[in-house]
Amino acid sequence: MTIWHVRAEWRKIASRPLTLLLFAVLTVGCVTTAFYAQDYWSDTVNAAQNGLRNIENGESYRSCLELNPKLGPEYCTKTGEAERQGTEEWAADSREKAAEAARAQTVPGALGWAAQAFASFPGLVVLVLLAAQSMGTEYDNRTAGNLLLADPRIRTHILAKATALWLTTVAALCCAGAAVAVFGLTKGRADYPLHAFHLPPGEDLLHGLRLWGGALVVTAVWSLAAVALAALARGQAGGIARSGALLVLLMLGSGITWLWGWLPGGIVADVMAFRPGDVLWNVWWGPEPGSAVPLLPRALPTLLATALGIWWIMRAAERGNEVT
Repeated sequence: MTIWHVRAEWRKIASRPLTLLLFAVLTVGCVTTAFYAQDYWSDTVNAAQNGLRNIENGESYRSCLELNPKLGPEYCTKTGEAERQGTEEWAADSREKAAEAARAQTVPGALGWAAQAFASFPGLVVLVLLAAQSMGTEYDNRTAGNLLLADPRIRTHILAKATALWLTTVAALCCAGAAVAVFGLTKGRADYPLHAFHLPPGEDLLHGLRLWGGALVVTAVWSLAAVALAALARGQAGGIARSGALLVLLMLGSGITWLWGWLPGGIVADVMAFRPGDVLWNVWWGPEPGSAVPLLPRALPTLLATALGIWWIMRAAERGNEVT
């Protein structure tokens, strides 16, 4: 594989209408979820804080006495304690979600926000479709033979296409992060006051870099695996079917906390700091498992199995792709 080979493949992938459309949809999705998260959780935090203030100043107690005069103070006191506990839990949960939404109002946080979307289940589906189109069309259009005549090693073409797809994904990720940052800095900060939840600059930068680096690794591995599966299937439909089945397999075990942390899906969820939330793309993939075992020891078996799986797929693809 040479830089010229990668450059030629990159030009083909980056200029395809499907590539532009899918990455545009991901970018719009990143901005839309950032808008919804900031709008919803800023209002929710204010409502929860108002509820706590009403309890503290006795407004809720007086309202209870006015609405239930026959039940008396004892009933309103018990009701007030239950209301206080529920409101405090609501306020704590809303503050946690607001802190997640507030990350999209800084440049590192915006890059991290986009990185989570690209490494989530929908983001990997986009890579599956693009990988199948990139490699599968070579067989569907009967141009694979020309590639193999130029270089009979199919793994060379797999690596070149996977690298080109990954570089295109990185460029799209940077654009999506920039779009979220522009929204967060211009409209988000002005309309949704979440300044109290912003991380310190150094911590915010490290967190954003961690998510961005994690997304680069996840998308690189998936680009290679998806292109190799498309080469093994020798067609677009087969590549999509096999990659889709693999995606579904990676989601198995998400309901078992102790097991999920050792599976590839749980490892990705830990690396990308996924948490459950209706406004986040990662709700499709699953939350981080919160395992007591450190991430690195849990990730080593997954990394080894992934490397062996990709190696086996490439060997199988090479055996089944003689020049015809």
